[in-house]
Amino acid sequence: MPRINRLPIAAAVFAAILSGCSSPPKQLSDLPRTPQATAEELLKDAERRSGAEANLLRLQAARAASFQNNPQQVLTILERIPQSDLPMDQQLLFSTLQAESLIALDQPAGALRALRHPSMLQIETLPMDEQIRIQLLRAKALDATGDPIAAARERVFVDGLLPPDQQQANHESIWSNLSQASTPALEEAATTATGELAGWVSLALIARQHGNLDIQVRELEKWQKEFAEHPAADPLPESMAQLLELHASRPRHVALLLPFQGPLAGPAQALRDGFLASQYQAYSEGIEQPRVSLYDSTSYRDLAQFYRQAQADGVDWIIGPLERDQVTRLAQMPSIPLPTLALNYTDQASQSDQALFQFGLAPEDEARSAAQRAWNDGHRSMGALVAQTDWAERAYQAFRQAWEEQGGVFVGRETIDQPATMASQIGDLLQIRQSEQRNSRIKSVVEDAVVQPTPRQDLDALFLSSTPQQARQIKPTLAFQYAADLPVYATSHVYQLGGDPTQNADLEGIMVAEVPWLLSRDDELYSTVSQNWPQATGALGRLYAMGIDAQRIFSRLPQMRQHGETRLEGATGELKLGEDGRVMRAAEWGVIEDGQIKPVGPSQP
Repeated sequence: MPRINRLPIAAAVFAAILSGCSSPPKQLSDLPRTPQATAEELLKDAERRSGAEANLLRLQAARAASFQNNPQQVLTILERIPQSDLPMDQQLLFSTLQAESLIALDQPAGALRALRHPSMLQIETLPMDEQIRIQLLRAKALDATGDPIAAARERVFVDGLLPPDQQQANHESIWSNLSQASTPALEEAATTATGELAGWVSLALIARQHGNLDIQVRELEKWQKEFAEHPAADPLPESMAQLLELHASRPRHVALLLPFQGPLAGPAQALRDGFLASQYQAYSEGIEQPRVSLYDSTSYRDLAQFYRQAQADGVDWIIGPLERDQVTRLAQMPSIPLPTLALNYTDQASQSDQALFQFGLAPEDEARSAAQRAWNDGHRSMGALVAQTDWAERAYQAFRQAWEEQGGVFVGRETIDQPATMASQIGDLLQIRQSEQRNSRIKSVVEDAVVQPTPRQDLDALFLSSTPQQARQIKPTLAFQYAADLPVYATSHVYQLGGDPTQNADLEGIMVAEVPWLLSRDDELYSTVSQNWPQATGALGRLYAMGIDAQRIFSRLPQMRQHGETRLEGATGELKLGEDGRVMRAAEWGVIEDGQIKPVGPSQP
């Protein structure tokens, strides 16, 4: 029987490519866009060749591995190809395959570097579908590396080039990108954006900036007239279309359930006045607002009795109660007859599912903001100083969880209590004694050696959750312990508002979480409220701000529950709703200077 020589498939394919050619292929166009052989077969054939021919076959093998959804194999193959030796069109394919694989492997920073390779300047030489694919790759990489506005810009750029059946999905991605962006970033983008991007950014700012639902819908209707031909106008993003639905069915009668007698009467009045101030602002602009009825929570031992009364009075929504024990009892009720925004938090899991929301000035929110701010500032290893109180412990637990979830290293904590022991506790955290012992050993060997104790080197910064009296000892003690420059991030409990600035002199340089109402003081209601209630510029200002935000968010909570990415710039911070019905608050950041808190800009790692 005659012997038959069987060429490998890759060799046959390559032979077919060579047929009719006087020289081996050196150009990408010589190869089919869809590989006709597996990556393994192409690699075997590449081993039989050298130079440009081998590189071209390996590049085709990488493309085959990409078609086989094997990103790690793509990168392994590309490592064997010297990109700089390739012709420019092959370098462009190399960069594209590399970026695509790195995104698939959740390495967006590397993908972005690949997409910034000089070969990308030749993108216009590619077929249109390839250009679009690269632009969308860049958008994915930018989004994943924390630049959602740049990602949206890329998607807007290619939108008109997409087939009609792909445009709606692209619009949803644009909106998702802009929904992730911070409000300052959107505001900055609004100053330079043009064309369709300007319309998208303007719409995103309407979603973020206008607190009162009625005012927000008014601005949305203005946008619809101005941008009638914009891609986002028909259909509107789902969350914006839902605003119109919420507005059409908005509450007509609201109950404020607050303790107007007893020790919480002062905070209750501040909450009430803030709520009504926000209400009157819209009313003064000719926008109808719901009727508000006041109920004294101290008059109701049985919450079921209150709800029966509220229903009989025609109430649609409940704002309150403020007392933590009342909120706990509310959460334990098997059902709640009316939608309710409680003005405090409980540790109990809610039994009422959709009807109960919770909003307050929790130290946990400031602690989570501290973890984010410290990370953004470039710190990766932190310790904590925590007062011996319930709220301080809760703040510490929230900080540590948030810190470790984003990859931070936690090196230790000290529970501070008595002033007499605080210095030694801080020294223990900084491991100063160990440093002194090492120095003693050095001096025992080198008699004339001059050495100074140094704090541990694996500590970048501290988280502080304490009273003002305790906080005043921290910076002087750090200076005494050779750690004067160690950054400190603290909750708002550490300093006193108003009064004599010299009371805060020893807090100099401490970073503090605070509500925008008292820090940037740029809320549209700040001037009016502070003139009518001067106490709103002091510690009670946090409660005035909370009342304002309660009025702004309660009617949109169903929307925030359905669209988890929805955020609102409030007087108490950036607000979003968690899956458990709790409103979460991202604080702003200030620094103590000359005894006063002053705003600090964005993080500078």
